[in-house]
Amino acid sequence: MILVVGLSPAWQRTLEFEKIVPGKVNRAARVGETASGKGVNVARVASILGADVRLLTVAGGQRGRLLKAQLKQQGLNARVVPVKAETRICQTLLSCGATTELVEEAGPLTSREIREVLRAFVLDVQKADLVVLTGTVPKGCGDNFYARLVDESARRGVRVLIDTQKAQLRFALKRRPFLVRINRDELTAATGIECTGRKSILLPLGKLLRRGPRWAVISDGGKSIYVSESPGLRVSTFLPPRVQTKNPIGSGDAMMAGIAVGLVRGQSVLEAVRFGAACGAANAMTAGPGFVRMADVRRLFSTLNRRDFIV
Repeated sequence: MILVVGLSPAWQRTLEFEKIVPGKVNRAARVGETASGKGVNVARVASILGADVRLLTVAGGQRGRLLKAQLKQQGLNARVVPVKAETRICQTLLSCGATTELVEEAGPLTSREIREVLRAFVLDVQKADLVVLTGTVPKGCGDNFYARLVDESARRGVRVLIDTQKAQLRFALKRRPFLVRINRDELTAATGIECTGRKSILLPLGKLLRRGPRWAVISDGGKSIYVSESPGLRVSTFLPPRVQTKNPIGSGDAMMAGIAVGLVRGQSVLEAVRFGAACGAANAMTAGPGFVRMADVRRLFSTLNRRDFIV
């Protein structure tokens, strides 16, 4: 089982416009709504891929009830811890090939709610083959929250994949997770080293690996995906396939889902990343975040090849 932990879910609204004119009334041609947030997206894509997956998340208020109802409707196996804070709403505006995200921050958790999340994690990790920790962590949890979950997983010999940033990433790296997947901007923020291309990524990538993870996967939108294993002497690159993009939101989450599914099915890390890259591209072809079509994944997977170079 893949256990996905995402504590900042969202009720996602996607509005499609023919054109957006700032300062004017803009009427959406189409509106879609779905449960979302990084954890939800990862779990949903993993489920579409046919994996045994369980989502651990939180929900509160009216939007929390909507989120729980849709998780059930979509058949996602989820443990939802009830919380006081209203589940956030995020909106994506699509117009003329441009994507604009309006993001609301998640509300804080109380000490009692945090204890409930930790209790639920201890119960679920005992049945897990792999853990995915993804997204931001609500205020109140402490900067080392993900680090604590990595430690709990390690005690049971369960590999951990992480997609987060800032303090949560910094503390979690010290606990030596199996793999970290972040984008180029997050790599720059984590290491303080600007990276703009293949050569410039080597220094920050090496610095990230020295901080603890066994594997690092760095994505750069529709450009190259970089993969390296500590101590980072060899870097493999994948060039994502060109697709007709409807909505890129959630593509990183779809990639993480593909990597996790590939690993639990016995693929090597590089093959799992290749599968994840296909899932990320397939997600961009759909209007809603955290959705893929299996036909797209299979077709895109067959087009992906990697190139290796030595540092």
